[in-house]
Amino acid sequence: MRTHRGFGLPIVLQGIWRSDERVDRVDFAAVHANLASGQLGRKIVSPRVPGARRRWTRSTESHPLRYDAEPLSEDKVLSWADAQGDIELDPEFGPGWRMSVAAVETGGTVMSLVCSHTLADAAGLIAAAGRAFEGSAPEFRVRRSSDLGDAVSLAARVAAGSVRASASLVLSRDSRRELTGYVRSRKTVEFHDVHPSTAIFDIEANLSNTAFISLVAEIAASLGEREPISVNVPFRSNARGTNRIGMATVSVSGTDTLADIKRATKAAIATPANAPSGFPAEAVQLMSDARAATMTSSLGTARVLCSNIGALPESIASISGHRATTVATRAIHPNAGRSRTKTVLSAYISTMGSTSTLSLVGTENRFVPILTDRAAAVLTRRGLPHKSW
Repeated sequence: MRTHRGFGLPIVLQGIWRSDERVDRVDFAAVHANLASGQLGRKIVSPRVPGARRRWTRSTESHPLRYDAEPLSEDKVLSWADAQGDIELDPEFGPGWRMSVAAVETGGTVMSLVCSHTLADAAGLIAAAGRAFEGSAPEFRVRRSSDLGDAVSLAARVAAGSVRASASLVLSRDSRRELTGYVRSRKTVEFHDVHPSTAIFDIEANLSNTAFISLVAEIAASLGEREPISVNVPFRSNARGTNRIGMATVSVSGTDTLADIKRATKAAIATPANAPSGFPAEAVQLMSDARAATMTSSLGTARVLCSNIGALPESIASISGHRATTVATRAIHPNAGRSRTKTVLSAYISTMGSTSTLSLVGTENRFVPILTDRAAAVLTRRGLPHKSW
């Protein structure tokens, strides 16, 4: 939410659905209507009570379905997809998502679905799309809660957690060392201006998460990143006080075997990025956007992100009987303006049948002319049959 208010890099999730068949506009219109009535049909309300958290409310407002009748040439599909996020997606005042469709000169169809990362994570967007493709539109249910009660409950939890953490600082040298390291890391994080570049490859292989991390680390090294490559790996978490997503950080060198990377990833997941010294992460909910952005700037400071979306469900494999040939999943950063980031390369992979689709998003200016070629060279060197979009 803070990134939409100018504090950090805007994040927009995107699914790109492609079929070799021509799909009628009316079929996409039905999907669009289902999406508006489903889990994406909501927006954020800011409470009037100080200290209460923002909450969701129902909203069927949406950007109209965009249908480009002029067919795209094959070499223009990726640039068309890149441009679909260049629109105001506002999770607070809406709409927070958009669906676009274009025909392809070879006789196929490409569809883009973008949404603010505030509305959903990758799993949430895929689930919403799957239900809409199947013709279902489960209504988003608003949870009724008291803003006053939420403010009191949140303040009590943060106060209790802060007292415990402060006591730990007095009694534990490790806690003091952790807090000192956290403060120092905030001063050493290196940010750079954003210059987006993208590449997408269909790979005829199913890659394990470890092989995916190894592959992307080698691509980053080929782009000029110094080894060891620091890699952020998001993972599902059931830890108390989280939003079910954890972030682990691993260091990968060219000499590391898959077994080395697997062990390092497992160890990193056991100690994910979090608030330091036991202080409650929920404390940022009580801070201003600017203060919260500053306090969290050093968490997950890796140069590379590897997000494994996994096997895509059968529900998004077809629209009105027309099968997808490939589906790309990624996060993009439109309207970045003067935003700055510490991540130079983000990679996303999803699988459908025997095909894995690798999406790369670079943010450094030096990657713009070389990203696709360098990545293709690494895939070839690894013996992975691939096709570039």
